[in-house]
Amino acid sequence: MPQQEQYRQRSYALSREALELINELGLSANPINYAVFFAYVEKSNDDLVALIDILRGNKRALDDVKCHELYQRFIEPSRAELLRETMSHELHRQVSDLIDRLAKGKDVISTAELRDAAHDLLGMENRANAQQGAKGVNDADPAPVEVTQLLLDLEEMKREAHTDGLTGIANRKAFDESLRDAAMTTMERGEPLSILLIDIDHFKRVNDKHGHQAGDQVIRTLAKTLQQNVKGRDTTARYGGEEFAVVLPATTLTDAMRVAENIRASIEALHLRSFNRNEDLGRITASVGVATYQLGEPLTRVIDRADQALYLAKANGRNCVMNQNDLLTQPINRAESA
Repeated sequence: MPQQEQYRQRSYALSREALELINELGLSANPINYAVFFAYVEKSNDDLVALIDILRGNKRALDDVKCHELYQRFIEPSRAELLRETMSHELHRQVSDLIDRLAKGKDVISTAELRDAAHDLLGMENRANAQQGAKGVNDADPAPVEVTQLLLDLEEMKREAHTDGLTGIANRKAFDESLRDAAMTTMERGEPLSILLIDIDHFKRVNDKHGHQAGDQVIRTLAKTLQQNVKGRDTTARYGGEEFAVVLPATTLTDAMRVAENIRASIEALHLRSFNRNEDLGRITASVGVATYQLGEPLTRVIDRADQALYLAKANGRNCVMNQNDLLTQPINRAESA
């Protein structure tokens, strides 16, 4: 099927879906509502889609007024910018046409006339740009209170979706996204990328002896310790349970080992007492596995190497750091590291 025909059929299907939604929600079938719901079903604007989903999910009224607010917030700015760009291209085209006519001698145009025409056309463009900018700064319609609040709610939902509830640092999902982004940057720039996997030694003993509140206290304290030992673009995350992960962009294996050792030593130096029972929680230590990303490999492989290095650290007595190179010379006995 020709591409143009595929595009026509897709546009027809989206138009029908948008009109069906408008009818289902009891809205007027006017151009503004159509533009909003066409963008919604096309999923061309993630924030618009999320807001409409929130409104529908919370059974909030979606009336013509609300749709007009959404149109002003999400559709109108992009269309105004498109119109401005179209005007800009057209003005430049007219200037180029004048220059071409002069160069080919097809019309008798003096240099002065050409300069004046070009000046007028470019002046029109500058005024169009200035008006667009002025409207954006001074005359833009204020976002309605509810839409503004929904945008804030959406940002908060995004933040919560990437944050570990107990520690406040990144969660597993955020770690995966951070690692993926860092790997893309590594492939683009050719810079190194390393990761750490960190596991609290004998954490079950803390829970069993001092209670789960004390265990939560230890986890929160370790999260804070990790943050104190990283910098800049590094990402610390709770990987799951008592296990943590760190993404270290632009970091070689040697430098990652240094960061890992600093973290290990900082954890060992902790002196904790439980808040709820005021009990000494004893010596807290952690084992660390370190691995470096190899260009082009699946991200699961670098995670697996770090995981194996972590098990090797536990098999070697815990409270130590091992890296992927150690795996070449020392076998892993997972039974010993359990």
